Amino acid sequence: MALASTLLSTLIARMQRWRTILPEEEQYLVYDLDEAIRGIARKYNFPWLLKKSTIRVFKDVLEYPMAADHNVLAIIEGQEDNYDSKPHPYYTSIKQFYDDPNNDSQIAEIWDSGSKYLGIRNKKINTSSTRLDTGEVDSGYTLAGDAVSKTLDTVVFKNGNGSMRILITNSTNTATISRTFTATGDSNYKRKYYFRWIYLAAVPTSITLRFGTDSSNYLYTACTTQFSGQPFKAGDWNLIGIDLDTATVSGTINSNSFTYEAIVLAGAASGNYYLDDSSLKAWKLMDYWYYSDYIVVASGGTAATKKYFLSTAMSYDTSDSLLGQEEFADVVMYEAMITSIVDRENSKIFPVLDRKRQEALNSLQEAYPDMQPLIMEYRYRYASQEGLYQNEVR
Repeated sequence: MALASTLLSTLIARMQRWRTILPEEEQYLVYDLDEAIRGIARKYNFPWLLKKSTIRVFKDVLEYPMAADHNVLAIIEGQEDNYDSKPHPYYTSIKQFYDDPNNDSQIAEIWDSGSKYLGIRNKKINTSSTRLDTGEVDSGYTLAGDAVSKTLDTVVFKNGNGSMRILITNSTNTATISRTFTATGDSNYKRKYYFRWIYLAAVPTSITLRFGTDSSNYLYTACTTQFSGQPFKAGDWNLIGIDLDTATVSGTINSNSFTYEAIVLAGAASGNYYLDDSSLKAWKLMDYWYYSDYIVVASGGTAATKKYFLSTAMSYDTSDSLLGQEEFADVVMYEAMITSIVDRENSKIFPVLDRKRQEALNSLQEAYPDMQPLIMEYRYRYASQEGLYQNEVR
């Protein structure tokens, strides 16, 4: 089936039919169409903006990156064929996601310092997770470059009872902390990620994780964000993770003998940094449905790749198209026309356009209900004076 869309040139031509009431310059009509798209996107979600993807979910990892064009979450669910085996996570607030009040699977959209990412807690996940280092035993570590000393620390830690405090004195802009451990084999390592928790005194330029057979034969990836997609954060714990299937190979990997891990900080300022858990984790795929904020199909394209007709350079192409059913194009067009006439004396034409817009919008809403999940929260309601309580959904 052909992509449902309407050319910008068609929208402009239809709007110019009302030449006596609309501005004659074409660019102003495009401005108003973009303003209409912006306003409608704040209120409504339509199915042609839905995208289905998958997301790799790990045991004991709660924060995940969103798709680049994610606007609003629709569904995250397990791919199991058996209904009883699915996690059935409920959508909740940030606070309750981290509180985990009912010991169940949950999802949330999380904001931090202007960045948005996904919170996913899948209690039914049963994938393997191997803890390689606790950060609590001063054994097997080697320091190089700006990493000048190490000390066990029982004050600042993420898990367990302690961490490894690393003093960095910046002089070469590179600090390397390596560790060797008892050999372990894993023929399925390409189906896993290598993770490391690190507390940053200052934000480095990049963090490279290494995992492999020895210091000459290893897999590595340079990271510039946390695993969740958040920027590195100073004065806090950062979870870094790399995909061992797509990591760069240095030397030759022996899957029967993994004995080496390392973390390399580039551009790290002087200060105390802390290392905690490192682990090897397998993932489980979950279905990830979301409403995209891309609604404009570029000329010659087969999918929406733009949020608006106007580019950041304030240029446009009349061969671009508005994604969606004809009724949706009508809603956008009439909304734009109403904006175009607000500074003119058009008391008679305004109700005509408003009625046409509302009729088109009503038709859409009846045919395509919104799938955005409602936020569910649990609270405790005391049932008697004896202090008994029960969970109550609201």
